[in-house]
Amino acid sequence: MVKIGRFNVGVKFILFLLLAVGMIGASLWYAYDTATKSSLQDYIGDEVWYVPASRNTLHLLGMDPHYIHNGYEGVNIIFSNEDAMLKYRYIVDEAVMMCDGNSSATIVYQNFPGMYVEIPRKNLPAFMDYLKKIPEGKAYTVTGFHYPDKDNIQNYLNTEHPFLGKDFIMLGMLVFGDDPRGWRLPGIILYGLLQLLVLLATYRVTRSYLASLIALFFVAVDPTLQATAVAAMLDIYVAFFVGLFVFLLIYGWRNLSGFGVGLAAATKLSGAFGYPVLFLQLVADARKKVSWKKTIRFIILLALIGGAIVAYAEYLADYWDAKYFEVLTLLSLLALAEFSYSSRDALKELGLFLNVTLILPLVGFLLPEIPAIKVVGLHQWLRDFLGSFKWHLSYKGPNPWTAPFWEWFYNGNSFHFHFNPDVVANTNPTLLLFAVVAIFAVPYVWKRRGEGALIPFGVFWSTVLFFALQYVMGGKTQFSFYATALVPEAAIVMGVFLYDLVKWEAFTDSLLDYLLWLGRLCRIGRFVRYVESKRKTGEEEKVPTPVADMRVPPLIPMVYVAEDGLPRKNSSPRLPKKKEPRPGGLPKKGEKSAEGEDKKGENAKETPEREPIELDVEEL
Repeated sequence: MVKIGRFNVGVKFILFLLLAVGMIGASLWYAYDTATKSSLQDYIGDEVWYVPASRNTLHLLGMDPHYIHNGYEGVNIIFSNEDAMLKYRYIVDEAVMMCDGNSSATIVYQNFPGMYVEIPRKNLPAFMDYLKKIPEGKAYTVTGFHYPDKDNIQNYLNTEHPFLGKDFIMLGMLVFGDDPRGWRLPGIILYGLLQLLVLLATYRVTRSYLASLIALFFVAVDPTLQATAVAAMLDIYVAFFVGLFVFLLIYGWRNLSGFGVGLAAATKLSGAFGYPVLFLQLVADARKKVSWKKTIRFIILLALIGGAIVAYAEYLADYWDAKYFEVLTLLSLLALAEFSYSSRDALKELGLFLNVTLILPLVGFLLPEIPAIKVVGLHQWLRDFLGSFKWHLSYKGPNPWTAPFWEWFYNGNSFHFHFNPDVVANTNPTLLLFAVVAIFAVPYVWKRRGEGALIPFGVFWSTVLFFALQYVMGGKTQFSFYATALVPEAAIVMGVFLYDLVKWEAFTDSLLDYLLWLGRLCRIGRFVRYVESKRKTGEEEKVPTPVADMRVPPLIPMVYVAEDGLPRKNSSPRLPKKKEPRPGGLPKKGEKSAEGEDKKGENAKETPEREPIELDVEEL
């Protein structure tokens, strides 16, 4: 024990803490060092979509970010159309010259009407005033980094995906600046927090430092997480919130778990693929309090109310008629009224069930969408979101980096975000294939660790099955970086299952051998004595200590034992019967004759009595 302040801390805990901090710190340093390389100070991978969408949203919310480079501030001038750009571009050129702008940094976009210029920060107000010469409605300015030269990128909001990931990118732009470092820092920070969640979740299941470090190691070195942490994309946020959802489930925080799965879905819909595990757990919890019939009625009510909410959203988006919402709402009200009348004692359990399975996930999903709803309006946001399901389940055309979900298990076709330096979303076959092998050990680990060991395993396979369903339904355009949603739970499975399946005594005993050989080779007596004392202690623990109180007196001879192993009532030893002479006939040898006694028989020695045989109970 080591005393730190008022606390006594074990040496094992200090070593565990040092290793954990070392692994997390090394992985974060690698991600940050890669993200800030001079060769990566531009858009990589799908940053060309998510970063401009975040910048456009901030602009529409009235919060323009800033990009400062060598004392110059970047400004994008967006014209209403090509004609306006041809007519008023000269005003921008004049403003750049008058305000001593960096003319070498000027970019004229080819795929949409716009320009990018850099102006000294002190001259930015004068530059903005000069641009007022352009008629209103013909152009507007967006401060920040330059746009990728993509068609209509100045209006793109990425509403086909939920908004939580872009919320973090926007936050990074406002806090750290609108540059590649600012975009990527939130993802790197959450990458570190994800490792901490995996470490704590594994320790909760196993109570083992070793198992926790194994799980942490596989998260810290996972190439898919490293690549997506470097790029300002949505997938690192999916991985974090899926890890948070699993963490909350393992700790048994049901309400927070419902909110957590809503947050995971608010990043990407694939984040909600582990929802069936939460649902099944809540069904099991309800079954402990109410009968099966009432539990089934819970599920029916959930389906009716959920269907009514979906029908209302489709109605607001002008996709469905009002009759679907009206019918489902009426059925929901009738079912609730009937349940309230016939099962008043279960109303509290019904409220808890609906709260965690429906209300909290819905709140967790909708809260991060507020910025997008405020920008485009509820009606348009609903149309874009509900219409995106068709887009997600459609084939996007040929792509050299397409990798169906089964290829993730052997790293079949990795997605490249950047070349030289290479930023590649490789999957880890060792980690993912172990989740397949672990299927055969589920009952064993379940009996040892309880349901906590099944949660990450269930979330992993639930996510895989939903990706398979997406592929079957037409969404065949899948990529290797989608596998980030599988990594947190797979790492926990690796730590928990590997710890229980491998005999760690083989490693600890081998380490003692190495220490002994080192001590003898280098003549370090302390090492030799330590190993000998450890092995002597281990041998003493293996030898069972006899307990005198458990011994019973030996059984007397001639004890009859029943078939079930319990002794019958003891009986005294039987004496040999004395044979009487038969009537008639000649007497046998040793018997009395009619005339007298047989002298030989009279002088014969008596047979000594047999001594009692002592039986040891332990031998029996």
